[in-house]
Amino acid sequence: MTTVARLAGTFAVLAVALAGCATDNSTTVPPPTTDQATETARVLAAATAVQGMCYGWDLRADSSSDGAPVSRGSSLGAQVPVDSDPTRCAEYIEVVARVTYTSASSEAEDSATMTVETNSPRVTGADLAARLRTMGFTTSAFIDDPGFMVMHAALSLPLVTAEAGAATPVPATGSSAASDASLAALPPAGNDFLRDRWGFLVFAGAFVLAGLGAIGLGLWQRGRVKEPKAWSTPKPGATPKPGPAKS
Repeated sequence: MTTVARLAGTFAVLAVALAGCATDNSTTVPPPTTDQATETARVLAAATAVQGMCYGWDLRADSSSDGAPVSRGSSLGAQVPVDSDPTRCAEYIEVVARVTYTSASSEAEDSATMTVETNSPRVTGADLAARLRTMGFTTSAFIDDPGFMVMHAALSLPLVTAEAGAATPVPATGSSAASDASLAALPPAGNDFLRDRWGFLVFAGAFVLAGLGAIGLGLWQRGRVKEPKAWSTPKPGATPKPGPAKS
């Protein structure tokens, strides 16, 4: 039983060590992929051709107003700011997300902000930002997956702009799955600790289950061992009981 206990203790230590190794000290805000940015810019350009309003996104690493740029694009291109060409984009709307990741050793928590900026006199950024939040673009969602969220928020701009009465609705074409991306159900925001750690946690969980199994096996084997019979020693002066007669 001592060996089983030591084995279980070893499994527990390994599980805790793996969980500790899973701690992510990275503070880098991941950008959307190149394909995501390219397709988002293409769909926004199609919306601009219908509505006459330019759309864009701006993802920054730092919740302050001067955070480091991570990804910025628009109807003009995957890497072209929406306010870079006043001739082609006299009116524009841009979703701005600022995300700050803190290291695991820091007492501060991850944070994010999402705002909408526009130069259009037909709509306000605050109204559009509120509409986006009701669709699921919350602070926790941007913390969980900023690149994914800023793309979907940008794709939702033509929809919320039309809902606000500032542009005509974009007709559904069905030619591209990305054109319907803004209407797809958003995934729930996950726990910050689980981000990029699920593999380690599954591995650690396997160790814990193996340790519990070893303990159960040891208890089962111990229950099968028969206890030796106790032999009593005759008291001094006592007459031993006669045994069975021999034939």
